[in-house]
Amino acid sequence: MKALGSLSVVLSVAALAAAAPVQSEIFGLSGGGFRIMRYDVVGNSFYDCGAVASGVLTTNLAMDANRRLYYMHPFEGGHVIWQADLDAGNNLINQQVHDTLGAGLSIIDGFTVGPDQQLYMTGYGHSEIYRYVIGSNSGAVTTEVTLGGGGAGGDLSEYRSDLAFDPITGYLVGIGIAPGGVRRTLFQIPGNLATNGVNDSYPWEYFGGNASPWASPTFDLGNPGNPNGPLGPNPDGVAFDPITGELFLSGDGELFSHWDRNTATVISYLNDPSGQDTGMGFDLAFQQTDGRETVPEPATMALLGLGAFGVGRYVRRRGAGGR
Repeated sequence: MKALGSLSVVLSVAALAAAAPVQSEIFGLSGGGFRIMRYDVVGNSFYDCGAVASGVLTTNLAMDANRRLYYMHPFEGGHVIWQADLDAGNNLINQQVHDTLGAGLSIIDGFTVGPDQQLYMTGYGHSEIYRYVIGSNSGAVTTEVTLGGGGAGGDLSEYRSDLAFDPITGYLVGIGIAPGGVRRTLFQIPGNLATNGVNDSYPWEYFGGNASPWASPTFDLGNPGNPNGPLGPNPDGVAFDPITGELFLSGDGELFSHWDRNTATVISYLNDPSGQDTGMGFDLAFQQTDGRETVPEPATMALLGLGAFGVGRYVRRRGAGGR
């Protein structure tokens, strides 16, 4: 059985080389912020994954490389981070408290996991990006980026809501209030600044750059004074297809939609089979990869092939009465 034992080792090495397979899927909060829904991008279909076990309003959602979800209540006094896994049918399982954050964060209304597999967040009035080290059980966050020149003492720009790392550019992208203090649009921060462990000051920069359509002085995703904007009065969710980089946005529990990231225009609103809004939004999430391959690299495949060849020879010799 020596050859079979060798193959077992080879297979173990191959398995360790791979992360969870990356899927074209977007997750979002639904049911008024009490349930989690999955959108299959390829199949253009929705699935209700189940209710959050916290039992409270949830407006923060993120997913790591292994498709583990993290979610949290937005308001002070309820900043308990929960985690949940998915079974083979995409139903929520193993829901449990991960950690409780310390006091003083006020409203947190945007989660995402970074390429480093740590949790990043922001919220109303902060204009700061915070990092929580997953698994630290510290209850503490550190400030990674501060918006330079924004807020009431500056140009009135503000980091506001959901966050997502762009799988194409590596930038951290979020929904915010543009300079002037009214219009909602997308901002971006270089990914290396957002993840370097230093509190960097960075000025407001529009998604795609300050000459992009997202920077147009007439562009607005919607705001309380413009409730008929493309995402309603409260734009609140941003995510990317982790494979293609396609952009998805949502309002506050409504208007989940596919966008052209280059022209800042809606490609389509994504409704249920009856044509009704699914109520998916509040916060969007997607599988944030960590750089591991989903299939073994050529060297590993060669090693695997040699192992299989050895087992084949062993089986043939046993069948012929050899030792």
